[in-house]
Amino acid sequence: MKEISKYIEPYKGLPMSIYVIFFASIVNNMGNLVGPFLTMFLTYNAGIDVGIVGVIVALTAAVGMIGAMIGGKLIDQVGRKKILIIFRTIAGIGYAMCAFIESPIFISLVLILASFFGGFSKPVYDTIVTDLTEGKQRKAAFSLNYMAMNIGYSVGPLLAGFLYKNYLMWLFLGDAITTLISVLLVAIFVPETMPDKVELNGSKDKAYENAEEGNLVTAIIKRPTLLVFSFIIVIYFVVFSQFNFGLSLQTGDIFKEDGPTIFGSLMTINALLCSIITVFLTSLTKNLKPSLNISIGGGLYAIGFGMIFFIDTYFMFIISTIIWTVGEIFVATNTGVYIANHTPITHRGRFNSIFPMIRRVGFMVGPIIGGWFIKYTNIRNLWLLVAGLSIIGAAMMYKLYTVDNRVGKENKLRKAYK
Repeated sequence: MKEISKYIEPYKGLPMSIYVIFFASIVNNMGNLVGPFLTMFLTYNAGIDVGIVGVIVALTAAVGMIGAMIGGKLIDQVGRKKILIIFRTIAGIGYAMCAFIESPIFISLVLILASFFGGFSKPVYDTIVTDLTEGKQRKAAFSLNYMAMNIGYSVGPLLAGFLYKNYLMWLFLGDAITTLISVLLVAIFVPETMPDKVELNGSKDKAYENAEEGNLVTAIIKRPTLLVFSFIIVIYFVVFSQFNFGLSLQTGDIFKEDGPTIFGSLMTINALLCSIITVFLTSLTKNLKPSLNISIGGGLYAIGFGMIFFIDTYFMFIISTIIWTVGEIFVATNTGVYIANHTPITHRGRFNSIFPMIRRVGFMVGPIIGGWFIKYTNIRNLWLLVAGLSIIGAAMMYKLYTVDNRVGKENKLRKAYK
């Protein structure tokens, strides 16, 4: 019992709002019912041509990102709760409307609008977590957010599959209801966390979180380490995108007709590990800086993905998946913390809206690079490239860690001599 208590320790004593957001995030992610089956619904149920469906799905994702960028600025200027309550409610109503609309054109239009308005509230959770925490508490809080996402996503697709097959209308109503429940939880139990004048003035003592004037670009330029971090994270996500693209092809190449089943089982192992061992890893690494943890994660990517070049048995693929999944947890639970620690208090909403898009660049570029590399060499050689990129990313992140350490020591000396 004492051993378990030790691992739970980092999560004790967090602000009550953090726990509320944890449960709200589980409900919201568990209720992400429409997204996974959107392509299937528009093609087979709405009867839209598959070429047009591709455009609709892409447009839905694009307007969601545009909404997030607009929302990021509004979050900084208007407030966290107001933006979440208004725009996530609009999105929920949109999903509910789709349950009763029969026209494929109107359904598509409403879904696009729901994605756009829903995007406004996407940066809110991370922004509130950043507002309420610092230091080790911030690491624990972002770890909780990551677990909530994984718990929700592990249940959501299963529920969505059942509803899609048996109760199609409830696919949309369920998404709407869970969206509105998550809004109610925040509306009732989470206070507005937008920094006041006292907090803005107090930020002057913080090296990277001090208040800034000007727009997002100006604030980022003043933080060159964050620009370097952005470049490194793109490399990391080019690597990580191969868990879906390259790994599915590799299992198919080795296991033939059993490839899809084996690939699916590896994804299940990944999801279970992310939901279970995050608590233990967060506890074990609570005293390490986020940049060092991310560097360790890159090293684990190099080992876990790189070993696929040599292996051809299911057991070894399980070992590989365990290793790169641990790397994923190191990276995922510390990326938000690093960004939060380097974000000016005046621009938290905007920073939290732009960085998910920077990470998404890696997911977009990764399959293109992987496909090109496989075309001109072969599928196994892809893992040598992936391992090499992982090592480069890990080395660059370790260098960033040494820079952060030096800046931290200089700030402590400066404060001591004041």
